[in-house]
Amino acid sequence: MVYLHGGGFVTYSGSVIIFEPGNMVSRGGVVVVTVNYRLGMLGWMENTPEWPRSSVPGNQAFRDQIVALEWVQANIASFGGDPKRVTVFGESAGATSIRALLSAPSTFGLYESVIGQSDPINIPFKTPEDARSIGAYFMEALNCPPADLDCARSRTIDDVLKAQSVANDKALADDKWTTWALVQRPTIDNDLIPAEFSALVKTGQYNTKANVMLTSTKDEAGLFVPQYFPEVIPIADAAVAMQLVFDANRTEFILESPHFQPDPSDSDAVRNLFTRAGTQYYFFCPLRYLSRQMSKHKPVYNARFNRGRDTPLVGDNYCSTSTGRVCHSADIQPVFASGAAVPGFAQVGDDARFARQVVDRLTTFAKTGNPNPQPGLAGVELTNPDVTGLNWPPFDDSNTLLELNVESSISTHAEDDVCSWIDTVFLYDFWTRIPGNLP
Repeated sequence: MVYLHGGGFVTYSGSVIIFEPGNMVSRGGVVVVTVNYRLGMLGWMENTPEWPRSSVPGNQAFRDQIVALEWVQANIASFGGDPKRVTVFGESAGATSIRALLSAPSTFGLYESVIGQSDPINIPFKTPEDARSIGAYFMEALNCPPADLDCARSRTIDDVLKAQSVANDKALADDKWTTWALVQRPTIDNDLIPAEFSALVKTGQYNTKANVMLTSTKDEAGLFVPQYFPEVIPIADAAVAMQLVFDANRTEFILESPHFQPDPSDSDAVRNLFTRAGTQYYFFCPLRYLSRQMSKHKPVYNARFNRGRDTPLVGDNYCSTSTGRVCHSADIQPVFASGAAVPGFAQVGDDARFARQVVDRLTTFAKTGNPNPQPGLAGVELTNPDVTGLNWPPFDDSNTLLELNVESSISTHAEDDVCSWIDTVFLYDFWTRIPGNLP
C-alpha cells in the first residue's frame, strides 16, 4: 500500500507523524510505503512555449509520485511486498493525485487498486493556460523575466516560498472557486494527463481495470470554515459570506434552492449552511456522479465517514470532534490507526474499535480488490465482527454507500434530492470551468 499525503500540494510530507503506519502494517498484514514529492511551484511549475520539457517537464510532483511507484515495482519484493498487488491510497491532495493516476495511461501498470479519500473531485485539473498564468505570477514575484529560468534558479528557497505565496493569492483571486486547498494541482498537459478526469470517465478512457474505493467525510467543507469564517455570521449576511467562495451567480442559486436554506433557529446557521453546501458540491455529489459512471466498468466501493478524529496538527476549532462534525482530514487517524505517538491522541475505546474496522476494510480491499474479507487473508479481518457482520455492496443505481461509524450501516439514495439538483441545475465545475467539457 503506497500512501500519497495531502496538504493542498503545498505542505506536509510522507513522514508526518499522523501517517505512521505501524498499526496498519501489523494488523493488516500489508507493507506500507509513504513518499515525498515536490510541493508548490517546485512541483507544479508548468512548461511554457519558451521552455523545453527537458528543462521544465510540468507536473513535476506527479512525476515524482510515478518514480516512487516505479521504485516500488522494482524493489518492494525485497521488503516482503507483492509488486502485482499495489494499492495507492491518499487523502485530499493525495486523492487528487490518485485521480491523476487513473487519468495517465503511462501509469496504469504501476498499481492494481486505488483508495481515494476526500478528493475535492469537483475541482478539475488545471488547463495549460491556467497553469501558465500562476507561473507568470510566480516569475513576476521572483522579479524574473517570464522565460528566464536561470534567474528563477538563482533565487533562494525563501525567495521561492514567498513568491509562491504571492502567486497563489493572485491565482485564488482569479479562481476563488478552487478554494485555498487546491490552487496548485495537476495540469492537463497532453503528455501525462490527456484530458480532465470527468471527460475520461465519460468516455471510458481512464484506468477501467483498477479496483476503486472512494470515500468522503460527513462534514468535509467544515475544515475551510475557520479560514473563511472565523466568527459566527448573521443570516442577513449569508450572501456576502458565501461569495467568499462561490461567485455572486452561484451564491444566488444556492440561497434560492430549497436544498440550502439557512435555519433561523440555528445560532451558527450560515457557517453550517456553507459546510453543507461545500460538502455536497465539492465532495459528495460529484463523487457519487462519477462513481455511477465508473461502476459500469468495474465495481466501485463508496463510503462516508460519520466518525473521525481531530487532526493533531490543526488544533481546536469549528471541526473539533466534540462538535460532532466529521470534517476534511478527520479520517486520517482512523485509516492509519495512529495516535499513540502524538500526546493526547491515543485511540482507545470506541475510537480504537472504529479504527480497527477502518483498517480491516482498507487492507482487505488492498489484498483482494473487495473490502469484504474472504478466507485465507494475511491479516485479522475475519476476527472482527464489525467487518464480517456487514456486507459492503459495490455502488449501483441506488447509490449504495457504507456509512462508517462504530456500528456501520449501508444506506441507499443518500442525498438524492440535492445531488440530482446539482447534477442537472447547479452543474459541476469540471463541466463549467473546462472548455468543451459538457455533461
